[in-house]
Amino acid sequence: MLTIQDMFQNQSKIDEGVLVEVSDQLWKLGSLQEIKEKVSEDLFVVHVGINMIGNWKNDGWWCLICEQAYLVPYIPDVLKIFGLEEMKTVFESIISLFPEYTTFSNEDESYYDIVNFLQNVHFKVNNERLNHITIENRKAIVRLIHQRLDRLEDITDPLWGYGSQNDGWKSVFDFIALKI
Repeated sequence: MLTIQDMFQNQSKIDEGVLVEVSDQLWKLGSLQEIKEKVSEDLFVVHVGINMIGNWKNDGWWCLICEQAYLVPYIPDVLKIFGLEEMKTVFESIISLFPEYTTFSNEDESYYDIVNFLQNVHFKVNNERLNHITIENRKAIVRLIHQRLDRLEDITDPLWGYGSQNDGWKSVFDFIALKI
């Protein structure tokens, strides 16, 4: 089982490049579930943290939720471990707007119907359960999700945006330092 020590102990200076390199090495182990089974809990937290922050930096929370759905179930725990309680609470409030039958998987065709349904009232969806929701209720859900996403972005940007402490990687660096 790979540990944080295995991946970071011999690094003289841990920076963004090292984080990307470690994450790339871990992705060679397989899917996120396969990685979870092959690494220590702490290294898994680091891996999810790297991918969460890195993907947020590319396109923000909504894109991360839509395009890296496999990360979504792990994000609340990682945010909590990183001490980002407010961010965790707002993130969970967004996820709570997804139908309870949602499977966070980009391999599940119905997932794209769900995110399209939640993103914009004008996007056509094929899912019959979603199509039974009234337009008034859909408008309310879409408005809520956008309000909550805006709030989450407002909380996140000062912590992870470029120009923030350690260019947004402070939570990951602090966690690694605590564990090695």
